[in-house]
Amino acid sequence: MSREDLSSPPTLQADGPKPGNDTASEQNEDSGTPTPVPAPTMNRRNRPSRACTIRAAARLQAAQQHSAMERKQKPKMEQQHHHHYQQVKEQCSGGSSTIVTPLVGMPSEPAQWPRWNLRSTWELASILNFLHVFRRLLNIQVEFSAEEFETALIAPNDTLGDIHMPLLKAIPPVTRMALTRDTWITVLCRKLRGWWHWVADGELPIVASRGVEIEVYKTLDPRVRVVILKALCDIRVEQEDIRNYIDNSLKHGIQLSLFRKECIGGDSQGISYWYEDDPINGYRLYREIRKVEAKKAKAKGSQILPSTTYHWETVATNYEEFQDVSEKLFTSKNRTEASLGKKLKDDMLPEIEKVHKRKERLLKKQHRQALLLNNLLVMDGLAAGRSLRDRKPVTYTFDDYDRSINEAIKITKYNILMPFGYFFFS
Repeated sequence: MSREDLSSPPTLQADGPKPGNDTASEQNEDSGTPTPVPAPTMNRRNRPSRACTIRAAARLQAAQQHSAMERKQKPKMEQQHHHHYQQVKEQCSGGSSTIVTPLVGMPSEPAQWPRWNLRSTWELASILNFLHVFRRLLNIQVEFSAEEFETALIAPNDTLGDIHMPLLKAIPPVTRMALTRDTWITVLCRKLRGWWHWVADGELPIVASRGVEIEVYKTLDPRVRVVILKALCDIRVEQEDIRNYIDNSLKHGIQLSLFRKECIGGDSQGISYWYEDDPINGYRLYREIRKVEAKKAKAKGSQILPSTTYHWETVATNYEEFQDVSEKLFTSKNRTEASLGKKLKDDMLPEIEKVHKRKERLLKKQHRQALLLNNLLVMDGLAAGRSLRDRKPVTYTFDDYDRSINEAIKITKYNILMPFGYFFFS
């Protein structure tokens, strides 16, 4: 069968007699065959909807479906958080002969759960390390801390766009669409479409759909936005400028550990500690707990396959938390943890303290400057100066102009005659 045969509709042949047969036509009339009804005329009521109306209705329907799903998933999310917390307690307290000191606890306030979930993903740590190592090549102009970056991922703002746009500009091909704060999400979808299966698992969570993807992106789970940004960073690191930078650095004696983070401590039981020393975004300490469980065989003689799970946690993000964690590890009965606690106290905590004190001095200086400026403004408003006279609204008519000239002449004459007047009346 040819392509024309597939494209053209099949011809229907009637089984009855031809229309020219009078007997057959009379039989059709007697049998009650319905006559074809003419198509209704096109008017305002039955005309098809416009494309803009369809898109607006689709966006409204998507927003309503998302709010309904959030209401349904809220109890499920609370149950998942409880299960996750119990799993962390089991991993930190028992299940093996290794002592694992609990360092962080799940926040009691639901408002802190999104940030807690973000810090429980290794992708967030990988993104922060990528931005730290290749900062001068990425051309990201905005400065932000790790906490501000987390806030942007939880509630998308301009900072998130200022991070994505320089990354998208450096990834070919060049798009015809202008890259702005209103269009970068659409460009992101188009860039990821050809790369996603090379840098991530599963299906692409967002696709370009005539502007609907902008609202869809804002309603995604923050952890999904982290996975999307991690995929974008993986694509960016494959570009020629970064590859050449890595090769040239290794040729000049730079250690590979600068580009591939190595753990600072751990044991043979699957516990590893990672340290991020970024004076701009902030210092952080991570812990990865690997747990291997043997699944029970369903049938006799079948092979038992071990199941490995990984738990990632951010255990310290500021100076106070580093102090608390280093003290807990230093006093632990686990030799590996005690050794790491001593390393934190001796090598890393002094540097973190210097940065912390420098930031405190800067904040105090900014506070003093703000108070001084406020005092100057208050004193300027209360100090004796020129009297605040009531001013009439300015008008540009000839009558007002003539009146102003006459008043000025009267005042001038009065000032000239004033000495004689005082002398006369005295």
